[in-house]
Amino acid sequence: MKSKPVLHQSALTLFSWAMLTLLVTASLEAQVDQRKPRPDPADAVMQVQELPKALEDILAKWEKESGKINKLEGEHVRIWYDDVFCVEKRSEGKFYYEKPDKGRIDITGMKIGKNAKPGKVNPKTGKPFILQPGENEKWICDGHRIFKIDEDEKAYEVFPIPLERRGANIMEGPLPFLFGMPAKTAKQRYYLKLIDNSPQQIVIAVKPRRRADAANYQEAKVLLDPNTYLPRAVQLIHPGGNQSTVYSFQKVEANKARGIIATVFGNSPFTPDLEGYQLQGKVVAQADGGQELQPAPQQQIAPIQHATFKVPNMVGHDFKSARKVLEDMGLKPQFHRGDPAGQPKLIYQVYQQVPVPGSAAQKGQTIHLKLYVDPSKAQN
Repeated sequence: MKSKPVLHQSALTLFSWAMLTLLVTASLEAQVDQRKPRPDPADAVMQVQELPKALEDILAKWEKESGKINKLEGEHVRIWYDDVFCVEKRSEGKFYYEKPDKGRIDITGMKIGKNAKPGKVNPKTGKPFILQPGENEKWICDGHRIFKIDEDEKAYEVFPIPLERRGANIMEGPLPFLFGMPAKTAKQRYYLKLIDNSPQQIVIAVKPRRRADAANYQEAKVLLDPNTYLPRAVQLIHPGGNQSTVYSFQKVEANKARGIIATVFGNSPFTPDLEGYQLQGKVVAQADGGQELQPAPQQQIAPIQHATFKVPNMVGHDFKSARKVLEDMGLKPQFHRGDPAGQPKLIYQVYQQVPVPGSAAQKGQTIHLKLYVDPSKAQN
């Protein structure tokens, strides 16, 4: 299965809908489970940010309106940018959410027309980004497990959700501000800034205060409809700042009695139809939602002792966190000196890797990573 850029409450009761971004950046992928961040300082979650009254009022209203949402469905367009390789991938699809912890997002790569123009150009060369269709995939969360389904390869993976993260506690995941977190908790966990507050739109920037959150995304920007407090768009800046993902939403409807969900999926859109699909990976969550892990059925691609892994995307990570993630997976990182860093924060960050993200690799395999180097030492 292909790797996904990584990639989604804050008074934010923030759009219960955003289970969808959990799934998207669940594309936060099993890498979220691979990382073991350092403990945060005690005051990192205890201090409460002082906010302007306008933002306090918005958060309170957002929390109130989001609390009314039990179901949400709609359509989306996803655009992923890679500023290192100057690539733009476009996808579209539908999403579904049911309170407190069920969600589904269907993603289909868009056809790129001859006259299509990318949204970015390379600032160094002035050349437009390369336009490509995104991957064809689904992410489904039934409250106990997350299913990652690759439609091109007709394959899937299953990731169990720890007991302590289920139900309302889903807010402890990497993008909890999308689920309905009370305003006070949101201010403890995030730096919040009101960018725009007009009759046409509300835009809030969200930056993580905790190291565990910062390992998954650098910043998020949320655009709300000021009349409904439903989402119009979300932008996620990935760690390192070299990749970003933008979601825009259309035809968003809350609490429909019978709509897309009932028409297409009957009563259970969160139970995937996996007939004809092949299970990848070496463990699978129990069907009853239990926490115990078992060997995968015999249809898996390789026996457990020869299990293959998907190489995670290390672009944008510093060399220490990249080493930690890969070694925890049983892979061997090998670092190579690369180009001089354009700015201090990029020194010793990964900007290329071989094999490429998403490639199959066996335990013990070497992953080559190229790092930006300190310009003052580049000639040494």
